[in-house]
Amino acid sequence: MKLTTKLLAAATLAAAANLAAAVPVATVNGVVIDKDTLDKVVAQVVRENNGRLQDNPALREELRQTLITRELVQQAATKGGLDKSPEFIRALEESRKDLLQQAFFATAVKNRPVTDAQIKAEYERYANQFKGAKEVQVHQIVLADEAAANKVIAELKKGGKFDALVKQSIDANSRNRGGDMGWGNLATMEPPLAEALKAIPKGQVSAKPLKSTHGWHVFRVDDIRDAKAAPLEAIKPRIAQELQNKVIQDAVGELRQKANIQ
Repeated sequence: MKLTTKLLAAATLAAAANLAAAVPVATVNGVVIDKDTLDKVVAQVVRENNGRLQDNPALREELRQTLITRELVQQAATKGGLDKSPEFIRALEESRKDLLQQAFFATAVKNRPVTDAQIKAEYERYANQFKGAKEVQVHQIVLADEAAANKVIAELKKGGKFDALVKQSIDANSRNRGGDMGWGNLATMEPPLAEALKAIPKGQVSAKPLKSTHGWHVFRVDDIRDAKAAPLEAIKPRIAQELQNKVIQDAVGELRQKANIQ
């Protein structure tokens, strides 16, 4: 298992901070790797894998060996003077800048915490998009020009098989899915696309193709239903993250307003 450089760097800092009370899990040329460091690394790996990995002796041993290898390599690099090289110094400065930026972002979010009231208000704005709106389940074929698109429409209307004709699609992403676009809310689509799909009855195909920057689109509307907003709890983490991003953007915006930028 490969650990990120930042994760291992954090582990090293944690080890130094708790050296006095360290319970060794390994000693590498006199340098102690303590249990607290290993515990933190294990916890983060489990968290980053969303529970697909569990804290167990095998995982701990694998990570212990990773920390040992890292310490050996670090000692060798330092002995060889690599930490004094211009390349390393530049990289270290860039890492410092990245960490300072992350610290600033974390502080901005901490100082302006997202509230449940903000999340609820944002959810209401999201849910309003679904009131009285329709969702459509759509398949598409994208052609290079209008003539080719009209030819496909004519073949479909004569009983041509969509699954066969979709192989002509120039859009690899939709072609690989058999043209399946899934469900989409008409109220949140770009107006030209929404208008084109509204005009197609359930089970029918486009009367004429729609031109976009990607080509000429032929649609088949498979189903139509009333649009429904996802429940709050299902999208609450996403809303909270978006609001935190907004806090960060605002904080950076304030810095730019106060700064002398030439």
